[in-house]
Amino acid sequence: MERKKVRIVKFLETEQVKELQKPIIDEVQEALKKEELTITDKIAIRDFAVINLVYACALRISEACNLTMNYLDLGKKEMEVHDGKGGDRIVPIPEPTIKIIKEWLSIRPNWKNNNYVFTNIKGSTRPGKVRPLNTTYYNQLFNKLAEATGVKMKDGSNPHPHTLRHSRAMEIYDSINNIEILKKLLGHKNISTTQIYAQVRDSRVIEVQQTITGGLVTL
Repeated sequence: MERKKVRIVKFLETEQVKELQKPIIDEVQEALKKEELTITDKIAIRDFAVINLVYACALRISEACNLTMNYLDLGKKEMEVHDGKGGDRIVPIPEPTIKIIKEWLSIRPNWKNNNYVFTNIKGSTRPGKVRPLNTTYYNQLFNKLAEATGVKMKDGSNPHPHTLRHSRAMEIYDSINNIEILKKLLGHKNISTTQIYAQVRDSRVIEVQQTITGGLVTL
Protein backbone atom coordinates (compact mmCIF):
# COMPACT_ATOMS: atom_id res chain seq x y z
CA MET A 1 0.00 0.00 0.00
CA GLU A 2 1.41 3.33 -1.07
CA ARG A 3 2.05 5.72 1.82
CA LYS A 4 0.60 9.20 1.57
CA LYS A 5 3.32 11.79 1.08
CA VAL A 6 3.76 14.02 4.12
CA ARG A 7 3.66 17.72 3.35
CA ILE A 8 6.48 19.58 5.06
CA VAL A 9 5.81 23.30 5.43
CA LYS A 10 8.61 25.71 4.55
CA PHE A 11 9.44 28.37 7.10
CA LEU A 12 12.20 30.62 8.43
CA GLU A 13 13.64 30.55 11.91
CA THR A 14 12.99 33.62 14.09
CA GLU A 15 16.48 35.07 13.57
CA GLN A 16 16.13 34.67 9.81
CA VAL A 17 12.83 36.58 9.88
CA LYS A 18 14.55 39.42 11.73
CA GLU A 19 17.44 39.43 9.26
CA LEU A 20 15.10 39.45 6.26
CA GLN A 21 13.29 42.53 7.58
CA LYS A 22 16.45 44.46 8.51
CA PRO A 23 16.78 46.57 5.31
CA ILE A 24 13.22 47.88 5.55
CA ILE A 25 13.48 48.36 9.32
CA ASP A 26 16.59 50.48 8.75
CA GLU A 27 14.68 52.56 6.18
CA VAL A 28 11.78 53.12 8.55
CA GLN A 29 14.01 54.06 11.47
CA GLU A 30 15.76 56.67 9.32
CA ALA A 31 12.43 57.96 8.00
CA LEU A 32 11.00 58.45 11.48
CA LYS A 33 13.90 60.76 12.33
CA LYS A 34 12.90 63.22 9.60
CA GLU A 35 10.61 66.22 9.98
CA GLU A 36 9.25 65.81 6.45
CA LEU A 37 8.78 62.43 4.83
CA THR A 38 9.41 61.66 1.17
CA ILE A 39 7.16 59.35 -0.84
CA THR A 40 9.85 56.68 -0.50
CA ASP A 41 9.78 57.09 3.30
CA LYS A 42 6.00 56.71 3.37
CA ILE A 43 6.12 53.59 1.21
CA ALA A 44 8.73 52.06 3.53
CA ILE A 45 6.55 52.74 6.60
CA ARG A 46 3.49 51.27 4.88
CA ASP A 47 5.34 48.19 3.66
CA PHE A 48 6.88 47.53 7.06
CA ALA A 49 3.43 47.85 8.63
CA VAL A 50 2.09 45.27 6.15
CA ILE A 51 4.99 42.87 6.69
CA ASN A 52 4.85 43.29 10.45
CA LEU A 53 1.12 42.61 10.52
CA VAL A 54 1.41 39.55 8.28
CA TYR A 55 4.11 38.05 10.48
CA ALA A 56 2.76 39.02 13.91
CA CYS A 57 -0.76 37.77 13.15
CA ALA A 58 0.18 34.90 10.81
CA LEU A 59 -1.93 36.37 8.01
CA ARG A 60 -2.07 35.62 4.34
CA ILE A 61 -0.75 38.63 2.39
CA SER A 62 -4.16 38.94 0.72
CA GLU A 63 -5.81 39.23 4.16
CA ALA A 64 -3.55 42.14 5.07
CA CYS A 65 -4.04 43.90 1.73
CA ASN A 66 -7.82 43.48 1.92
CA LEU A 67 -8.14 44.65 5.53
CA THR A 68 -10.49 47.65 5.81
CA MET A 69 -10.71 50.34 8.45
CA ASN A 70 -14.08 49.13 9.77
CA TYR A 71 -12.56 45.75 10.65
CA LEU A 72 -9.52 47.20 12.45
CA ASP A 73 -9.95 48.10 16.14
CA LEU A 74 -6.69 49.37 17.60
CA GLY A 75 -8.45 50.22 20.87
CA LYS A 76 -9.27 46.56 21.42
CA LYS A 77 -6.00 45.52 19.74
CA GLU A 78 -7.75 43.22 17.32
CA MET A 79 -9.12 42.93 13.80
CA GLU A 80 -11.68 40.91 11.92
CA VAL A 81 -10.19 38.87 9.12
CA HIS A 82 -12.37 37.69 6.24
CA ASP A 83 -10.55 35.34 3.90
CA GLY A 84 -13.39 33.92 1.83
CA LYS A 85 -12.48 30.32 2.75
CA GLY A 86 -14.67 29.94 5.81
CA GLY A 87 -11.85 31.08 8.08
CA ASP A 88 -13.35 34.41 9.17
CA ARG A 89 -11.96 35.18 12.59
CA ILE A 90 -11.03 37.72 15.24
CA VAL A 91 -7.25 38.10 15.46
CA PRO A 92 -5.47 39.84 18.36
CA ILE A 93 -2.74 42.31 17.33
CA PRO A 94 0.47 42.46 19.42
CA GLU A 95 1.46 45.85 20.85
CA PRO A 96 4.64 46.31 18.72
CA THR A 97 2.52 45.86 15.60
CA ILE A 98 -0.07 48.34 16.89
CA LYS A 99 2.71 50.92 17.10
CA ILE A 100 3.85 50.61 13.49
CA ILE A 101 0.25 50.55 12.21
CA LYS A 102 -0.37 53.82 14.06
CA GLU A 103 2.73 55.29 12.40
CA TRP A 104 1.28 54.33 9.03
CA LEU A 105 -2.22 55.61 9.80
CA SER A 106 -0.75 58.99 10.80
CA ILE A 107 0.48 59.46 7.20
CA ARG A 108 -2.09 57.34 5.35
CA PRO A 109 -3.57 59.31 2.40
CA ASN A 110 -7.27 60.01 2.77
CA TRP A 111 -8.31 58.90 -0.68
CA LYS A 112 -12.02 59.34 -1.43
CA ASN A 113 -14.07 56.17 -0.80
CA ASN A 114 -10.91 54.15 -0.09
CA ASN A 115 -11.52 52.25 3.13
CA TYR A 116 -8.52 49.92 2.88
CA VAL A 117 -6.07 50.20 5.77
CA PHE A 118 -3.11 49.99 3.40
CA THR A 119 -3.46 52.29 0.42
CA ASN A 120 -1.50 53.45 -2.55
CA ILE A 121 0.70 56.48 -1.74
CA LYS A 122 0.39 58.26 -5.07
CA GLY A 123 -3.32 57.75 -5.67
CA SER A 124 -5.43 55.30 -7.62
CA THR A 125 -3.90 53.98 -10.84
CA ARG A 126 -7.44 53.57 -12.15
CA PRO A 127 -9.55 56.61 -11.26
CA GLY A 128 -12.96 55.68 -9.90
CA LYS A 129 -11.95 52.12 -9.04
CA VAL A 130 -10.82 51.46 -5.49
CA ARG A 131 -8.76 48.32 -5.18
CA PRO A 132 -6.53 46.80 -2.50
CA LEU A 133 -2.76 46.80 -2.89
CA ASN A 134 -1.44 44.28 -5.38
CA THR A 135 -0.09 41.20 -3.58
CA THR A 136 2.36 40.62 -6.45
CA TYR A 137 4.13 43.80 -5.35
CA TYR A 138 4.94 42.16 -2.01
CA ASN A 139 6.28 39.04 -3.70
CA GLN A 140 8.65 41.31 -5.60
CA LEU A 141 9.57 43.16 -2.40
CA PHE A 142 10.47 39.89 -0.70
CA ASN A 143 12.72 38.96 -3.60
CA LYS A 144 14.55 42.26 -3.10
CA LEU A 145 14.84 41.71 0.65
CA ALA A 146 16.14 38.18 0.10
CA GLU A 147 18.75 39.36 -2.37
CA ALA A 148 19.82 42.20 -0.06
CA THR A 149 20.16 40.01 3.03
CA GLY A 150 21.05 36.61 1.60
CA VAL A 151 18.22 34.99 3.56
CA LYS A 152 17.08 31.87 1.71
CA MET A 153 14.83 28.89 2.30
CA LYS A 154 16.49 25.52 2.92
CA ASP A 155 16.01 24.61 -0.74
CA GLY A 156 17.79 27.81 -1.82
CA SER A 157 14.66 29.62 -2.99
CA ASN A 158 13.66 33.11 -1.88
CA PRO A 159 11.16 33.49 0.94
CA HIS A 160 7.82 35.10 0.05
CA PRO A 161 5.05 36.76 2.09
CA HIS A 162 3.36 33.43 2.87
CA THR A 163 6.64 32.28 4.38
CA LEU A 164 6.01 34.72 7.23
CA ARG A 165 2.64 33.12 7.97
CA HIS A 166 4.27 29.70 8.16
CA SER A 167 7.18 31.02 10.20
CA ARG A 168 4.96 32.67 12.78
CA ALA A 169 2.69 29.63 12.96
CA MET A 170 5.72 27.42 13.59
CA GLU A 171 7.01 29.82 16.23
CA ILE A 172 3.65 29.81 18.03
CA TYR A 173 3.31 26.03 17.78
CA ASP A 174 6.77 25.60 19.29
CA SER A 175 5.72 27.83 22.20
CA ILE A 176 2.28 26.43 23.01
CA ASN A 177 2.22 22.99 21.36
CA ASN A 178 -1.54 23.35 20.90
CA ILE A 179 -3.00 22.59 17.47
CA GLU A 180 -6.53 23.77 18.34
CA ILE A 181 -5.38 27.28 19.33
CA LEU A 182 -3.17 27.52 16.27
CA LYS A 183 -6.06 26.41 14.04
CA LYS A 184 -8.22 29.29 15.36
CA LEU A 185 -5.47 31.83 14.84
CA LEU A 186 -4.77 30.72 11.28
CA GLY A 187 -8.44 30.39 10.34
CA HIS A 188 -8.11 26.84 9.05
CA LYS A 189 -11.40 25.11 8.33
CA ASN A 190 -10.00 21.62 8.96
CA ILE A 191 -7.53 20.71 11.69
CA SER A 192 -5.73 18.41 9.26
CA THR A 193 -4.42 21.55 7.57
CA THR A 194 -2.98 22.81 10.85
CA GLN A 195 -1.37 19.48 11.65
CA ILE A 196 1.36 20.13 9.10
CA TYR A 197 3.09 22.19 11.80
CA ALA A 198 3.15 19.20 14.13
CA GLN A 199 4.61 17.15 11.28
CA VAL A 200 7.38 19.72 10.89
CA ARG A 201 8.17 19.33 14.58
CA ASP A 202 8.50 15.57 14.02
CA SER A 203 10.89 16.19 11.13
CA ARG A 204 12.96 18.48 13.36
CA VAL A 205 13.29 15.69 15.92
CA ILE A 206 14.70 13.45 13.20
CA GLU A 207 17.10 16.17 12.03
CA VAL A 208 18.37 16.87 15.55
CA GLN A 209 18.84 13.16 16.24
CA GLN A 210 20.99 12.81 13.14
CA THR A 211 23.11 15.95 13.61
CA ILE A 212 23.80 16.17 17.36
CA THR A 213 26.25 13.35 18.06
CA GLY A 214 27.25 14.42 21.56
CA GLY A 215 29.28 11.64 23.20
CA LEU A 216 28.66 9.11 20.45
CA VAL A 217 31.79 7.26 19.40
CA THR A 218 32.53 7.18 15.67
CA LEU A 219 34.25 4.05 14.40
